[in-house]
Amino acid sequence: MASRSDFQKIRPMSLTDEAQMQIREQILNGTLRPGDTLPDSVIAERMGVSRSPVREALRLLEQVGLVEKATHRAYRVLSIDQSDLPELAALRVADELLAVRLIVQNRTPVDSLRVHIDEMRTAESSEEFVAADTDFHAGVVALAGLPRLSSRYGALRDQIRLALSVTPHPSGLGTPEFLRSHEELYDLLEAALANGQTRELLRAWELHVLAGMSSTGMLTPQD
Repeated sequence: MASRSDFQKIRPMSLTDEAQMQIREQILNGTLRPGDTLPDSVIAERMGVSRSPVREALRLLEQVGLVEKATHRAYRVLSIDQSDLPELAALRVADELLAVRLIVQNRTPVDSLRVHIDEMRTAESSEEFVAADTDFHAGVVALAGLPRLSSRYGALRDQIRLALSVTPHPSGLGTPEFLRSHEELYDLLEAALANGQTRELLRAWELHVLAGMSSTGMLTPQD
């Protein structure tokens, strides 16, 4: 091995990572609401750390769109509400349809997605269903094989969760019809992998995403 290699000792999760994880989770579970201020000194005291890792954690959360700079350089949870859903839905459609096209183009196996549909089928609460639904769509994006796309989609997914936390969930979420919609998407995806035709698949996928975000009338699906 080349002597110039300068590996560092592997350490447990850094303070910044831990602070970012805790703040992110409290934002996404609704403990911290859109518009809430995030004083780094208070957060640091409660976490038992210095202000530096908290400041860095907040900076990283700003990059992924969960917090924003308020007055006097303080941070606050991103102010977001139902009016933001159409834009978020459009971005989500773009990312997922790109992933679907690449999966079909590259003939990527999609068997790994079945487990998420099975989890939806056996979900005993709306939270479990939402988690399985989220994993299904994130799994589709991951199968595209583009790390930057997955990273971008992850940040978008968190912003969508934040927006939905202050928005009534679509009435069909978790119903047999919504589960069946995922099964139909999977079947259409397998059919497209077999015949190379994506028209019906892409139309159904777009309608599914928009319906799931209560934005059905926002876009005109492509023929």
